[in-house]
Parts: sequence; C-alpha cells; structure tokens
Amino acid sequence: MKTKINWAILAPGIIANSMAQAMNSVCKDGKINLYAVASRNKERSEEFAKKWNFQKAYGSYQELFEDSQVDAIYIANPHAFHFVSVMQALQNGKHILCEKPAGCSMDQLSQMINLAKEKNLFFMEAMWTAFNPCIAQIKKEIAQGAIGEVKHIESRFCNRIPYDPDNRLYAPYLAGGALLDLGIYNIYFAMMINDFSPIASRNSSVRLLDGVDIWNSVNLTFENGVTTSFQSAADMPAGSNTHDATIFGTKGFITVENFFMTQKAAIHTYKSEWGNDNEITKEIDVPFMTNGYEYELIHATECILNNLKESPVHTFEKSIPRFLRPPDRWSKFPSSRYSQAGSAQRQHLFPSVSFVPTSHVQMFFGFLLVLVMP
Repeated sequence: MKTKINWAILAPGIIANSMAQAMNSVCKDGKINLYAVASRNKERSEEFAKKWNFQKAYGSYQELFEDSQVDAIYIANPHAFHFVSVMQALQNGKHILCEKPAGCSMDQLSQMINLAKEKNLFFMEAMWTAFNPCIAQIKKEIAQGAIGEVKHIESRFCNRIPYDPDNRLYAPYLAGGALLDLGIYNIYFAMMINDFSPIASRNSSVRLLDGVDIWNSVNLTFENGVTTSFQSAADMPAGSNTHDATIFGTKGFITVENFFMTQKAAIHTYKSEWGNDNEITKEIDVPFMTNGYEYELIHATECILNNLKESPVHTFEKSIPRFLRPPDRWSKFPSSRYSQAGSAQRQHLFPSVSFVPTSHVQMFFGFLLVLVMP
C-alpha cells in the first residue's frame, strides 16, 4: 500500500501558485511529495519548480502524462481546457484533482467520471469551499440552533476586473462569464449551508454583445422552502468589490466575510421579536493553516491513499457541471488554438427571465442556459 503520493501540477498560473504554497506547507507529514510541474513553456516550468521545490519541470503536458512516477495531477489551466487535459491524464493512469469547474458541460463531466471509473482512478473537482473549516463551524452552530430555523441566504461575489477580450472572464473562447467563474461559489455556498437543492429560480443578467455575462442577479427557492439571492459580477462600479454573505434565521443571522474563502463570521441574535435590534453573541474565527487550498489537497491525498475513487465530501453529484449548462459552443474548445470570433465591444444587453423547472438538476441547467446564452 502506498504511503506517499507524487503530486504534479499542470499549468503553473496564479491558482497553481496557491496550490504549490499549500503543498509546501503540508508535505512535511510525509504523504505528499512535490514531484513535477508542466507548462507549455519550459522556462516558466523551471522557474515554478525552483520557486516551489518540485523535483522535475516539463516543457509539455504530454511529458508529464507519460512520466510513470507521477501519481496525481492538479489540473490548473483555464476551465475551457480541463476536459482534454483530464481525459489525457486519466488515459495515462493519473489520479486527478481538477480546478473548478471541472468541465464546461454535463457531457464533459460524465465522460471524465466514466473514464476515471473505467481506469479505477480517483477524480475530484477542486471546489475548495467544500472543505473550508470555518464553514464547517458555521454549519455546526446552525445545527445547534444559534439562529433558529434558516429562512434566507444572501451573498455577493462582485469584482471590478479591467476588460480584456482575452481574459477568461470575458472571452467566449475561454468559456467566459461571471456566473460560471464566480457565481458558482454563491450557489455552492447556499447548498452547503442549506443541504438542499433548489427547485425554482428567477434571474436577470447583463451581457456583452458576444453573449458573455458580466453581471447576474439570481433568486432561488430550495426544496425545503429556504430562499437565496445572490449577485455575481466581473464588471461592477469601482469601489463595489464585495464577497460577503448573510444567513438569516428566525432567531438571528450570521454574517460571513469573504464567504467563498471565509475565516471569520459573526452570529447576531435578535433582541426583540421584530428583529430590528440585534447584538453579536458569538464570533467565529477559524484561520487557515496556510491559504485554504491545503484542505482539499489533504482530502484528495487521503482518498487516493485509501484507494477511494470518489470523494465522500465533494461527490460526483455535487460537481459544478451537474448544475451548469453553458452554451454548446463551450464544449468545442479542447485546446488553446482558438481565435475570438466577433467583436467584444463593451456594450450591454439586459435580459430578464423567470424559469420554473421540473427538477433541481433541470433547474440549474435551465437558469444557467438562460443567463449565459446570447
């Protein structure tokens, strides 16, 4: 039985640096070995390997796939390219931790899961929020009745990111859009807190002329009657960056700072039945060991060492593409050799749509299809 996993990183970008930092912080337990990194640029790969103490640096992904010493790969390239990278890695016998969203369609996700099962390999989408210890503590407080019965969850993930037609948030050929890249955190957070799936939605969005959504406002109703409302945006007015959330209950509410990567929250208790007056009765402070990425890494490593093929926490059923159905064109971008079609002028459309589905999976498929399709 293996006692150590040789980890590799594919595509040494910004997120990969965060994961490499986490790997360095937890490798001392002897279960994680920083083995290799691969980039299409050998010099970049070598610089990354030197910075983060990886043993090998490759100038192509194929070299990484063919290295028999590699046990598991963290896939960190843009999500438009996840499908091809994951499938090639699985074909070469590698366990996979793939950045969110794992794919750009349900079909892609199904193929990845099926191949992982066929090859008897571990596969998990890297949804780091699922392993956040502060959220786990918040859920514990709610279960103990800290705010009574949960009624509503509100959140915002709003940035102001300079427009760049080749930025993954704005480029159609990179499966761009605020909802797919940012709003999935709002959806996942609400599902974590509520432990139920939505059954109805009402949504509005602002889109560029090429169809990429840059701002979304979404209202969901869950199976147990709890509601949630959230905003996700890539292009908000200056000074409006916000990533907070509030969980409202019958006896009080919980405010959550930077909900998708939270380390702090506060429990507010109503002082009267009207609820206008409240006081902070408890503060929750659960700092990361490193930067937050270590928890999903440790979990994936333990799963592989224990011969699990699916995470018991972030299961296949919870993987983001099961709830998202972007335009079909997104599944047609398996490599980086694509040019942007059309002009990405900074002009907006303002559609407003309501949608009531027959099942929660169809609901997510439906409301994302409505929001992001041109």
